Amino acid sequence: MSVLRDLEQIFDEHDRRASMLRYELDEINRATAERDRLHDEETGPRLAELRLAAEAEAERERLAAEQEQAERARLAAEAQEQRDAIARAAAARRAQNVVSAYDDDDDPESEYYRRKSWLV
Repeated sequence: MSVLRDLEQIFDEHDRRASMLRYELDEINRATAERDRLHDEETGPRLAELRLAAEAEAERERLAAEQEQAERARLAAEAQEQRDAIARAAAARRAQNVVSAYDDDDDPESEYYRRKSWLV
C-alpha cells in the first residue's frame, strides 16, 4: 500500500506544481497584456505624429517634384520659342537674300534677272 500512497503523493505534487505553473502563466499573461496596453497608450499619439510628419514630407516632395517638372517644361518651352525665333529670323534673312523676278514686262530690271546667261 505504500506504493499506492507514494503514487498519490506524486500525483498530488504534480497537480500542485501544475496549478502553480498555470497561475504563474496567467500572471505573466496579465502583466504582458497590461504592458501592451500601456505601450499602446504611450506610442499611439507618437505614431500618429510620425505618420502625419511622413505624409507632410511626402506631400512636400511631391510638390517639389511638380515644381521641378513645371520649371523644366517652362525652360523647354522657352528654348523651343528661342529656336523657333532663330528659325524665323534665318528664314527671313534667306527670303531677303533671294532675288525673284516678277512677271511685269514693263520693268527693265526683270529682264536683267530673266536673262539666259549670267556670264557677262
